[in-house]
Amino acid sequence: MTNLNGQDWQRLPEELEAIEIPKEALHQARVNAVHQHRLTKKRKRRLYSVASVAAIVLLLFVTSIRVSPVFAEAVAKIPGFSSIVNMIAYDKGISDIVENNYFEELGIVVTQGDYTLTLQSVVADYSGMTIFYNIESPFENSEVNITSLELSQQGIPLGVASSYISSLVGGSSVRADKVEIMADDELSYDNMTFEFNLHLSDAAKTKFVVPFTLTKAIEPPKVYKLNQSVIVDGQTINIKQLKISPLRAEILLAADEQNTMQLLKFTSVRLIDENGEEWGKPRDGGMGFGILRDGEVGIFIQSNYFRQPKKLTLVMDWIEALPKGSDYLEVDFEQQKVLYMPNELDIDVQVPSSNTLEVTYPTGTGGGQLLYGIVDQEGNDFSSNTISTRFSKEEPNVTAVYTFDFDNAVNPIRLNINSYPLYLDGKVEIDIPLDE
Repeated sequence: MTNLNGQDWQRLPEELEAIEIPKEALHQARVNAVHQHRLTKKRKRRLYSVASVAAIVLLLFVTSIRVSPVFAEAVAKIPGFSSIVNMIAYDKGISDIVENNYFEELGIVVTQGDYTLTLQSVVADYSGMTIFYNIESPFENSEVNITSLELSQQGIPLGVASSYISSLVGGSSVRADKVEIMADDELSYDNMTFEFNLHLSDAAKTKFVVPFTLTKAIEPPKVYKLNQSVIVDGQTINIKQLKISPLRAEILLAADEQNTMQLLKFTSVRLIDENGEEWGKPRDGGMGFGILRDGEVGIFIQSNYFRQPKKLTLVMDWIEALPKGSDYLEVDFEQQKVLYMPNELDIDVQVPSSNTLEVTYPTGTGGGQLLYGIVDQEGNDFSSNTISTRFSKEEPNVTAVYTFDFDNAVNPIRLNINSYPLYLDGKVEIDIPLDE
């Protein structure tokens, strides 16, 4: 600090008095500062208000769809809304995802030729993804099919994709759709950039490869090790694990090799909390992985990931089963003859040609596909050689027409029974140890 002598101290007040102060400018600055402060507070209040209103509207939207079929039907007519309306209405896990804002808006629009693809939003966890998208054209496109659809990362396909056409809206010029990506193992999110690949059956064979990047954190699954064996109607079932992810919950189980019955499908599987609320199988797709005759099977049900239940009980009943040795058809396609059909099955089997099978069977409680798993006389697996399957229903039966590629198969062919409405007497009911 500069040292001032006595004379300096005496002159200082006079010099300060001589300084001209811009009073009007200071006054205006003060007024501007006060105004800006009030405006900032007002904007913050408005943002908080908008966020609160948005949350309330979203909650009302979800609740209204769940409780009002009329409201759900009206909203489903809006382009791009039908897929998510269907999922909210019939899947409590998706409803919770929307309420907890666990989805990512994309809004990516890409045009190829006559078609515009819009990636709307995505829900991602370690079990897979659900991606919502639209396909739009300037003309009616109901005759154009999706020939290929997959998710990839750096060109490598990921998981198993299953597409569900939910509606054709806007004079059939806009197709609202979603795709389920289900992973055999957990998806890796070390790299958050993916590619959405879609091919159309139009004359130009239009192809879309649309990259997108996720920015939100991926929630880890809740895993409950069970390792419990239960006996139902003399048959042992090993319940190994329950894994709950935001999109779906998975029950991992296996049938004991010493069982006398071949277990087919667990028609009714659900989680029940202390209030009696249930989370059951999704209504459309995503039923699980594996076949019980091959070992372990994973069964997907709705997720209660965002809930904090005090008690959780796993219940499985209406378990389809056939005696071992009576759980397949044997057909000689070259001679167009059925060589073996179990007496327990009330079905009609016809062989119209050397690569076609027509089967009429009761739908039952589960309504599952009758056949899955094809092996020729030399043990070669032809399960992936199904060219097409057509279903027609006339209650209480359904007729399925299968067309196969059997060029290299050695007859006779064995076709395993995948689902049939004969059930074990009893059910599985175990408590989940939530404290683990």
